[in-house]
Amino acid sequence: MIETPNYSSIISKHLQLREGQVKNTLTLIEEGATTPFIARYRKEVTGNLDENQIRDILALYEYQQKLFKIKKTALESISEQNKLTEKLKESITNSTTIQEVEDLYAPYKRAKKTKADIAREKGFEPIANQIKSKNTITIDSKLLEKYKKEEIIEGAQDIIAQEIADDVSLKNDLRYFYTSYGEIESSYKSKLDELPQKDQKQIHKFELYDGFSQEIKKLKSYQVLALNRGENLNILSVKINNSSVPLDNMIEKLTSTICCEKEYIKAIKQGYTKLFKSVENELKTQLTKKAHEDSIISFQKNLKELLLTKPNYNKTILAIDPGFRTGCKLAILDKHTNPQEFDKIFLDKKEYSIQKIKSLISKYSCDCIVIGNGTASNETFELLSQEIEIPFIIVNESGASVYSASKIGAQEFKNLDATDRGTISIGRRYIDPLSELIKIPVESIGVGMYQHDINQKELNEKLSYVVEDVVHSIGVQVNTASKYLLEKISGLTSKSAQKIYDNRPYTSRNQLKKLLTPKAYEYAIGFLRINNPDEELDSTAIHPKDYDIAKKIIKEQIRSFNKNLGIEESVFNFIKESYEKKDEDIRIYEANIQIKKTRNIDDLKEDEVIEGVVRNIMQFGAFVDIGVKQDGLVHISEVANTFVEDVNKFLTIGQKVKVKIISIDKQKNKIQLSIKQVND
Repeated sequence: MIETPNYSSIISKHLQLREGQVKNTLTLIEEGATTPFIARYRKEVTGNLDENQIRDILALYEYQQKLFKIKKTALESISEQNKLTEKLKESITNSTTIQEVEDLYAPYKRAKKTKADIAREKGFEPIANQIKSKNTITIDSKLLEKYKKEEIIEGAQDIIAQEIADDVSLKNDLRYFYTSYGEIESSYKSKLDELPQKDQKQIHKFELYDGFSQEIKKLKSYQVLALNRGENLNILSVKINNSSVPLDNMIEKLTSTICCEKEYIKAIKQGYTKLFKSVENELKTQLTKKAHEDSIISFQKNLKELLLTKPNYNKTILAIDPGFRTGCKLAILDKHTNPQEFDKIFLDKKEYSIQKIKSLISKYSCDCIVIGNGTASNETFELLSQEIEIPFIIVNESGASVYSASKIGAQEFKNLDATDRGTISIGRRYIDPLSELIKIPVESIGVGMYQHDINQKELNEKLSYVVEDVVHSIGVQVNTASKYLLEKISGLTSKSAQKIYDNRPYTSRNQLKKLLTPKAYEYAIGFLRINNPDEELDSTAIHPKDYDIAKKIIKEQIRSFNKNLGIEESVFNFIKESYEKKDEDIRIYEANIQIKKTRNIDDLKEDEVIEGVVRNIMQFGAFVDIGVKQDGLVHISEVANTFVEDVNKFLTIGQKVKVKIISIDKQKNKIQLSIKQVND
């Protein structure tokens, strides 16, 4: 009934790529090659496509397959109902989006009968046709014997209304009207005092959206997410303003196409109401989908910068997970991040706590103290900093408690309780952030907005791409990496990563051949590094298959590409760059604060200029850690002395900034900051 499409041709036109690039990429994927491997070591085959382009191809391929399947289902189903006309078949076959197919298929896939369906079964359709053609209504006497005239007219109106609601052209018109000129409105619901107490505490967060109105085309994604949350909590009533596209205009359009008498405008209004409700729900769904996509992009940017936080290797540290009632948990980590000793201090036992800390620092020659930024963080620093002179570092502890209670945490430290595991995680955030953060579910790291409102499957998938890209761009030192970091490498599984981990140390990549299948070795080996190897190139990103030509390029100091080398220019450039940068670490961001004094919100003053670190970036601004429990907000309008459309172009996670305090709301625990006023 419908031919399988040429996916490579469709995808290449949509993404503006050569068909050969798409075809070769799909072939490599079918053979089992991973995205990182293809992007780095098959440039000559794909025409130099990067990871994002490869993922775009795969996403569109999946979409086109789904579109084909839906078309096939629609055509078969309508055909079985003996309702498939040539025109409808052509329309479905030529549809380019799933939405188009669903619009055309909708009247034929209803789970239950509508009023119009029942009216047709009763034989009222001829009356509906008379109404639409402006003919004098003549009702068959046999119908009048079975049904009252009012019921027949009403049934005919239901048929007309359903036809209007199902009209794809009218639906597209309405979509256009509302996306171009429509407005969305929100206000507080009545009887908020009847909400559960926990939800009543949230009411003040939505005060901006009580009496809120905005053009749909101007809505920001964070506004959509806030409206959705307020509606889900039964705090806000959210709707599209129906008057923004006047009903009279639609009736005029409908009467001109259907030629209906004025007395039957009721049917049109009824159909329009159905149509509007359908479009309203659809638009709200589309707005939410777009908001989720934008939010995920923000998550991805923030997570990438966080994972690229500069490591601090070869330091012995005292890690502290601060707390009031249960005390502050302590862990000594050696230069290889291995735990050496655990203890606990209590903030109300000042002398004992200070002596305990001094003793541990002296015993292990600690280089610094690392404190999690949670409850009692400032109080812990204030207690200890008065008499202890080594550096104090504050790290973001988001997700440490999740790790401590996780399966990975239990596997890594079988004989430790959850509190000790959490303290280790806090310390390792400073020593090697990437290696620690990859053990934590990405959604628990806390670098986005409304993360629990977003489709969790999609969020996890998109954030896993970031982890994948960062890990492969850095590479992994086989002799020092954790099993969990090795698992992230292209071609490796939990089982093969464990094998590599158990058979350390290695002096060459070649030793890994006997532990891996040929395919796993091919896909993984370029991302696995050997420190101080027998073969110099084993510490680079150069793949062993290119060693011979790489050695020639290095030995003969070939500086520019020539065809006589027998390789593509992209491969030459990669070999040259990889060798020149073999000792570089691309992690550059400094996301931790070294503090010299503690503060709380009562210590802050308006117009004061202080230093801070960017912790989170949103569409509407950035949250900056200024050394108090509550991060301050730099609104997008206060980022720079120029128009700022994307905060990410001006700030990065972990960036140290000077900010001016422009307002403090102690009751709501809100701090408003400005960067541009500091520059002024």
